[in-house]
Amino acid sequence: MQIEERNNYITLYDLYGSLLSKKQAEVMDKYLNLDLSESELAELSGETRQSVHDAIVKAKKQLNEFEEKLGIANANENLKNSLEIVKNLIVSENLNKEQITSKLDDIINKI
Repeated sequence: MQIEERNNYITLYDLYGSLLSKKQAEVMDKYLNLDLSESELAELSGETRQSVHDAIVKAKKQLNEFEEKLGIANANENLKNSLEIVKNLIVSENLNKEQITSKLDDIINKI
């Protein structure tokens, strides 16, 4: 798994991990946060590598479905980007309080 994909699943797990089954949550926690391989997870749990693989695939699918339906990670990213824009405007344009308030109101109204 590439770093960007891994970071995406870490974000989704942090947001929605408690909605997974107990087994899926445990496997994903060790897979993502401890960076254990499927073989290592199978050895630790006494299960087959295939069953661990299946649990990871199902958990990833569920995490993606949660995000598709709820969109919390996407909303957080949009908010972060908007705040970064405002910060850059404040720094680069040396805005006064009214201008800053106006920019923040624009963002709040978009949320």
